[in-house]
Amino acid sequence: MATLFVAQVLGSTGHSIGMAVGGIMAAAITGTNTWVGLPVAVGALGTALASWPLSRLMARVGRRPGLTLGYGLAVLGAGLGMGGVLAGSFALLLVGMALFGIAQTSNQLARYAAADVSPVAERGRAMGLIVWGSTIGAILGPNLMPGAVRAGALLGLSPVGSAFLISVAGYGLAAVLVEALLRPDPLAIARRMEQDAAGSRPAMPPRALREIVVEPRARIAVSTLMLSQIVMIGTTSTSPVYLHDHGHSVSTIGLAVSMHLGGMYVASPLSGWLCDRFGRVPMIGAGGLGLLLAVAVAGLAPGSDSGLVMLGLFLNGVGWNLAFVAASALLTDALSASERTSIQGLADLVMGLMGALGSAAGGMILGAWGFGPLNALGAAVVVVGLVAMWLQRPGPQGIGIRLREEPE
Repeated sequence: MATLFVAQVLGSTGHSIGMAVGGIMAAAITGTNTWVGLPVAVGALGTALASWPLSRLMARVGRRPGLTLGYGLAVLGAGLGMGGVLAGSFALLLVGMALFGIAQTSNQLARYAAADVSPVAERGRAMGLIVWGSTIGAILGPNLMPGAVRAGALLGLSPVGSAFLISVAGYGLAAVLVEALLRPDPLAIARRMEQDAAGSRPAMPPRALREIVVEPRARIAVSTLMLSQIVMIGTTSTSPVYLHDHGHSVSTIGLAVSMHLGGMYVASPLSGWLCDRFGRVPMIGAGGLGLLLAVAVAGLAPGSDSGLVMLGLFLNGVGWNLAFVAASALLTDALSASERTSIQGLADLVMGLMGALGSAAGGMILGAWGFGPLNALGAAVVVVGLVAMWLQRPGPQGIGIRLREEPE
């Protein structure tokens, strides 16, 4: 757990600062603001598309090699990004950002590695702790910029391009740390725990995908990851534009984004404890209600009142976090050790694609109808998801309602 947590901090440090300056570097290279969103979009797409193959690799060789490879590819991506800045090549920058995004794949999959080494009744807290590491990384990244700028000047990098040096260092250290200290492999521990719990009973073979998707816990978990992601990103990715259009300063917009990111990650340990204490499904419901409250506050607040909009963005992050941690734990509960890696990777792939869809759709809806209708549509999606979850909820014997299942 200590290795996973420190690697998460290091990986998030490299990811947060690099993604923050991607648009600025795009504008500097192309000379226009037209393509400023493309580096971040390509990085997010790299995160999503790498989830499935990286998880499949973990199924064959274990968590440690998969996480190490993810961070290693991100080091290469950061290097290519620096090359794009030095050469003034936008295409090279985009290729680098695509590989750069794979670090976030490792960061996300690390929460499942934490679940592998934890008893059933402690999985939520373990996952929440790892996700919380992203908060520390997001704070560390900007504070390392002065040293990175001095080092970048020696290489001929611009002050903005020097941010990639932080990414190279963060990803590189995370890869070395995981490879050296994540032993024994978390997936091997999970399989041994499962075998000990089964005793003399023969191990069950992995189920086919069609069998897993009809399992209520798996279906609720994956649906929650998808819907919470599309609502969260769809309603918040447009908020800087909305605030800007109402005359708010850049510092106010930056504070609003920070409030949202704080809500997304700072509550993770509490979210994990709550879903272990009260059950996965109730906390998914609580996350949905949190999202409903968030879109109501942000959507009904006048654009001139930045404080209420910020409150809505903060609550949006908290609601998403509750749903994200609880759904991740519920999905792990629903899968055997031999099924976890591939299904978890597939779930993160779909979640990432839904996030990209939410970002694109949110911008179009904002332009056509406005911020209020966008949040109203987000509320409708949440309500549909909550009703569907209620109809599909596990029965009173299911651990999705309350954890009772422990190895003897």
